[in-house]
Amino acid sequence: MKKDDSRANIWVYNQLREKIETLELKPGTELNLTELSDSLGVSRSPLRDALLRLERDSLVDIFPQKGTRVSFLDIADIRQERFMRTNLELGAVSRFMDLKLSDIEREAYITRLKAILLKQHAALIKGSFIEFLKADDELHSTFYSELGYERVYSVLYSHTGNERRIRLLSSLAGTIANDVEAQHEEIIAAIARNDKEAVLKLDKEHLDKIEDEYPMLIEMFGEYFIK
Repeated sequence: MKKDDSRANIWVYNQLREKIETLELKPGTELNLTELSDSLGVSRSPLRDALLRLERDSLVDIFPQKGTRVSFLDIADIRQERFMRTNLELGAVSRFMDLKLSDIEREAYITRLKAILLKQHAALIKGSFIEFLKADDELHSTFYSELGYERVYSVLYSHTGNERRIRLLSSLAGTIANDVEAQHEEIIAAIARNDKEAVLKLDKEHLDKIEDEYPMLIEMFGEYFIK
């Protein structure tokens, strides 16, 4: 494969993944390859490669000789993705809290978190839930970047697209966004006082909270979930 072809494949994949995760392409949407090829300005080859990757990510369903659609949300898949995210993140948080940071280093990290929190609050005020969730991901990714574990986070991110979709639905439902801000503030305060036990407890509660919303989200957005 030529380098330019590889870049095209990655670009198409990222474009489609973004559209799926932000619900621009809603669950159950039938994908017309000709229309996608025209709208993205690419040939069929990188488009097919991107769709195969998205199928492995459980974000599209490909039916040979029949068609391709954006996958419906499946609570069983989401629970697996959340299991992966929760356990990897708590492991990263535990290791991060064991770092021997100087007061200056800890203060710099707290300043970084608070800046992200301000960005998240601004998105909430604007009603931009996509930007709100991007700031949320940015904040949680800092645990990995502080450890030099960016590759781990990248792998995790690529395998949690359905989890990201249901978090967006939760934000659109208007039930969790304000809670998320308050929980982040508590986590940051616990980090500032170097209370590892509290940080782990608060982060686990924060990550687990959305599970209580599944029945409500299925009732509100039933057409997006697998029957």
